Amino acid sequence: MIDLWNPDTFSADLELALTAESELVFNYHSEARRLMDEHLNSSPYQSLKPNRFSEDFLSFQEYELTPLLTGARIRAWHYARLFDHEVAVMQQGLVPSSLKFLKKRLHDLIAMNLLSQEEVDKVLQESPLQSQEGIRSGKLWVVTVPLHYCDGGVSPLLGSWGGESAYFWLSDKELTTKLGSFGRSRILEIETALSDGLNAFSASSTVLEAWAKKLGVPVIPTGCDLAITNCVGTAKLVRIHTKGESIFEAIAETYPEGVRGKIC
Repeated sequence: MIDLWNPDTFSADLELALTAESELVFNYHSEARRLMDEHLNSSPYQSLKPNRFSEDFLSFQEYELTPLLTGARIRAWHYARLFDHEVAVMQQGLVPSSLKFLKKRLHDLIAMNLLSQEEVDKVLQESPLQSQEGIRSGKLWVVTVPLHYCDGGVSPLLGSWGGESAYFWLSDKELTTKLGSFGRSRILEIETALSDGLNAFSASSTVLEAWAKKLGVPVIPTGCDLAITNCVGTAKLVRIHTKGESIFEAIAETYPEGVRGKIC
């Protein structure tokens, strides 16, 4: 298992390929920063100019780096608000999003006397899965870098039970507040393959940013969203951190080991 943001964890094959093209990686990211600064500070306004290293850089990314990552297993991060019994379920096997799974979870809340049937029907009626099941269903979304729990990209997921499938389009503010009171905020560390679709190519961007940072380019590995789909059966829950625990508070600051100075 490797951390895409941490070159110290890269495999020997990955490190060898990156070392061979270090000059290209350095030149591309340095040029990208220079061009962006020039674009943002131009007066009169100038469009962003093309990076002269792009063709060789993208060729390396697609045809050399991506195939190496296709066979890799990485640590990824999933943010959610869950009950203890839902954590136990995930420890037995990760379950991707679907309308059927959301219905089951909501009906569990009826059995726990936390929601009425009318409230459950309201959540289901306004769920994005009703009209977007084709693009949302069957996926478990993760990020490739650890994000602090206050990060704007993940704080809504930690603040409301059921994730976007439950709260995203919900118009009933009282019901939205209820969902925000269920369960506890959790950060899940997941080990997964990169064999789904474009995941290996997407992940390679984080690897290249991390390598550029190692070479001295002032770039921050921003990471990206990955959808675990076909390989969800081989993905593993490595650790789970709950709000109130010291590690939960430290994620992306001092945890995991080596994170400071690489991402923050």
